[in-house]
Amino acid sequence: MSKRDLVLLLEDILEAAQKIKRYSSGLNYEAFIDDDKTMDAVVRNFEIIGEAAKSIK
Repeated sequence: MSKRDLVLLLEDILEAAQKIKRYSSGLNYEAFIDDDKTMDAVVRNFEIIGEAAKSIK
């Protein structure tokens, strides 16, 4: 893996984590689980983090 590829993967992870924080900020647990769109967006960004992390070698 090139250094550039690693940097891109880490940027993907950071961006997804920032989105998770932004989407869930200010929500308590009940509000979060009642909001399907937010929950789906957060889950998708966790998937992105997992896919990127799996690619780091």
